[in-house]
Amino acid sequence: MKPVRAIAPGPSLLAQAPSEAVDLRIWVGLFGVGLVILLAEFVRLALRARRESRPEIPAIAAGPVENPPLGTVELGLRPKESNPTNPRYARFAGPFRDEQRAEARPAMPWRRVACPPLRGRVVLVSLFVGADGRAWSEDEIARHLAALERAARWMEEQAGRYGVEVGVGLADVYFEMEGETTPEVEMIVAQSGGEVGLFEADSTIRALTLMSRAAAAQGFRDAVDFVQEVAARLPDAAVAWLLHLRLAGRSYAVPLDRTELDGVSLAFCHARQANFTEPLIRPPVPQGAVLAHEVLHLFGAQDKYGWPLSHFPAGSVSRRDVMRLDSVRLSELRVDPLTARELGWGR
Repeated sequence: MKPVRAIAPGPSLLAQAPSEAVDLRIWVGLFGVGLVILLAEFVRLALRARRESRPEIPAIAAGPVENPPLGTVELGLRPKESNPTNPRYARFAGPFRDEQRAEARPAMPWRRVACPPLRGRVVLVSLFVGADGRAWSEDEIARHLAALERAARWMEEQAGRYGVEVGVGLADVYFEMEGETTPEVEMIVAQSGGEVGLFEADSTIRALTLMSRAAAAQGFRDAVDFVQEVAARLPDAAVAWLLHLRLAGRSYAVPLDRTELDGVSLAFCHARQANFTEPLIRPPVPQGAVLAHEVLHLFGAQDKYGWPLSHFPAGSVSRRDVMRLDSVRLSELRVDPLTARELGWGR
């Protein structure tokens, strides 16, 4: 029997290249962590897609109310000139004189207060402001008032879905003034809804300044006097002002809790929608959805665009909510439960 010779064990791979093996384990570990993170992101996106694709929020069935159209509401201001395209409306031909002042002034909010609920009678009053040497034509005004009528009827119907009595009408008299050249504006980074981007600075001050200039042009003492005199002629209604500017730009609202003039709030609506204020090259395009969106701001509704639906309580907001403006067709939009609560329509 031959003797067995012991063979000394040679150096292992780990002993031969310890640094390479350690590096390999580190890379394997990092790959594993990255794979786990990637799988977790896939799961998160899948759950988000599932939440955002959940069934649409059904119409409110409890206690619907059939709100009859309020239509046009007489303002009782003279002199006025009928609009030839739609004689139901007339331009205030002014100027307003002291002997026309209402005997009783309405109680007005003389400080920043919460927005009123959208209930009872509401009258929309329009002020058309020209720009860059161009005034609104009578036909353009008539088409914007027609779009505003559709928005008013839509708001009545939406209130009816929640069993709330609301009548939204248009004042039979509108106001008009010459405007300014396209202004140079300072830009700031700000948030609107769920979006952060560049927005025009001092937009609220600009809107209220135009309102003050309009008041003086019509013969009123100031913007507060202007608002008071109109409200005095509509004692049983809430008054919502719309300032229609013949420029392209981003529409917005100045509700009572943001105003710089006591009691003065308004929806600032551009003739065409654009990210920044710019001259109007093509004809104005009235959009009832945008008009309704801005009017609802004056009664407490908050922007909901820019956020995923998962940001809101389940079942409270859908893609069709008017405060998201995912569509500019009123027939495709509605007031969902969260917006309804903000308007004072629900618990």
